[in-house]
Amino acid sequence: MRNPFVALAVMTLVGSPAFAEGPPNPADLRRVTKARESLVPAVEKAFGPRARFVQLFGQGREMLAGVVAEVPVEPLGTDDLPLLAIVRYAEDTGAVRVVAPEFKYREARIVGQDVALLDGAGTLRLRDANGQERLLAEQVGGDLFPTAKGDALVATLKTGVPGPHETAVGIIDLKGRVKVLADGPGVDATPSISPDGRTVVFVSGRTSVASFFVTTVEGAEARQLTNVGLENWMLFGGPPKEFVPPPVSSHHMEWLSEDVLRYNAGGGVFWTLNVRTGHAAADVGGAK
Repeated sequence: MRNPFVALAVMTLVGSPAFAEGPPNPADLRRVTKARESLVPAVEKAFGPRARFVQLFGQGREMLAGVVAEVPVEPLGTDDLPLLAIVRYAEDTGAVRVVAPEFKYREARIVGQDVALLDGAGTLRLRDANGQERLLAEQVGGDLFPTAKGDALVATLKTGVPGPHETAVGIIDLKGRVKVLADGPGVDATPSISPDGRTVVFVSGRTSVASFFVTTVEGAEARQLTNVGLENWMLFGGPPKEFVPPPVSSHHMEWLSEDVLRYNAGGGVFWTLNVRTGHAAADVGGAK
């Protein structure tokens, strides 16, 4: 079955040379190195010598990490990516503990005191500190990003309807209520919500170039923030200087203020985006 997120990934890769603009931020390199020093031995001890941690979910002092049972020998297609077990990592102390030992998850995020777990079938559940789970939503595509209050999360939703609207962006509260916020032609994905819980930015391919759009939790009409006026044919042979690369995922996004989002554009390079003005620039300086 075709994965609907491939279309957005292809549009992202068209502009991949822009990702290499400048070296990675030294602070980000130190952060990743520190995480590896704790996670690699802890994962091997808990899951065996072939297991590997492959993904960090979230930013801040407490994060989750995805673990594969073993790294595949041959490259896999998008639809065949291995499912993950989930561990929790404390950046301050380096402590690592297993949250979900089963290799059956696509993503996970900390939501308040609980953990949201998305399985391979697109079912989203919430697991509390006692290990009790309850269903939140189905037909969830991924890109989980919790609110600062921990009372909801935004995500990419599978529309389940054949046609031009492949995915949508929505918000899911802890009672399992789902509200669609953006549903344009093609792929709408990779949402993030501001600390005040009012503004939602996401990536859309509706213009043929993966670009940031902004809406609200009320579902206001989406407004394009980046790559305005660009079309995909303009990126062949190298993107123009005004091209702003999209994020590689929602898991490496953090808000520096109510107006400024920082995100991973690939290649270890982070960018900042003003969600009011659309101004964006690579963040390649020293420690934050």
